[in-house]
Amino acid sequence: MEKIRGKAAGNLQGSRRIMKKILINGLLIDEKSAGIGHYGYALINALSKVNKEYEISVMAQQGLAFDGVRMVHKKYEDSLKRVAAEQFFLRKECGEYDLVHFIDYSSPVLGIKKPFIVTIHDLSFYKYPDTFSFVSRKIKQFITPFSIKRAAKIIADSESTKRDILSRFNIDESRVEVIYPGRPDYGRVEDNLKIEEAKRKYGIEGDYILYLGILEPRKNIVKLVEAYADLLKEGIKEKLVIAGKKGWLYEEIFRKVQSLGLEKKVIFTGYVDEMDKPSLYSGARVFVYPSLYEGFGLPPLEAMTCGTPVVVSHTSSLPEVVGDAGIFVDPKNIYSISKGIYDIITDSLLMERISAAGKARSRLFCWQKAAKKVLDIYDEALEVKTWKL
Repeated sequence: MEKIRGKAAGNLQGSRRIMKKILINGLLIDEKSAGIGHYGYALINALSKVNKEYEISVMAQQGLAFDGVRMVHKKYEDSLKRVAAEQFFLRKECGEYDLVHFIDYSSPVLGIKKPFIVTIHDLSFYKYPDTFSFVSRKIKQFITPFSIKRAAKIIADSESTKRDILSRFNIDESRVEVIYPGRPDYGRVEDNLKIEEAKRKYGIEGDYILYLGILEPRKNIVKLVEAYADLLKEGIKEKLVIAGKKGWLYEEIFRKVQSLGLEKKVIFTGYVDEMDKPSLYSGARVFVYPSLYEGFGLPPLEAMTCGTPVVVSHTSSLPEVVGDAGIFVDPKNIYSISKGIYDIITDSLLMERISAAGKARSRLFCWQKAAKKVLDIYDEALEVKTWKL
């Protein structure tokens, strides 16, 4: 029977009997989500607004809720328990649905009997294995090939990630679709009182250079600290604010700050509440993201949305995100990082140009547009049998 779309699906009481049932695994989203957790939250929120044709259920941690979707709540206290549950318990519940969407790499290795989609954000655990803990790296490297080989369709966050998938796995290119994430639903904060309030909350005084993201080796924060030390020698007065929660293998960052005697110059804020991000971005002189590798890079897009000039690595997907609206640096070269920051801070005309270009560039990325493309992928995947290894 032809699928009922648009208003007809919402208005006809009987239409729900023929709606296809889709399960989204959102268990990795929690109240302090970063990166992929933010992706999942924003995507599900957008899907709930544009979907008219499917009955969507979201499996999520207790306390999380979305309008317009059915919630299936679970409770797992740590990531290892969650991954175990996804592997062994979730597969039983998948049988109730016509299609399952895993919003990260992890689908059940033992397989499910229904077609599924997997979103692959990046393959950093292959390209930079030393930036992961041993257990985390091995889990990701073991599960990912099963997910990629069996998925009816694969969503990649960027052309860069798509290229990485195709170069590592022998699969048909038509099975991988690039869908860019969207910009946040906030913009630049013009109220200086709000900015100062956020600064006080996180212990920030005066002008500052901002990094915001999880603290882990792949983000290359140690090199950023070393570049900042060189900038101080050039006479800059700004503090360096390193914002975000601790991830893994982060200890070297703190050791580097201590060894360079920068304890009074570098501010660690810890996790930043979502409501405070616009103020922290808007208050920064420049946002710096010297990551070694990114599947997309949401923080630079967030900064651009707020009109904060960005300095980012010239690697992986970041040129796709930033385009001509930022300064690119070599993440492995301390001088390159420090020069990129220095050029922005000391050139007001350059700062204004990059700020305006960033705001304009950010408008190209839209969550509702991404959600509509995901619905198109659901259409295609429902016509495809699950691939086998």
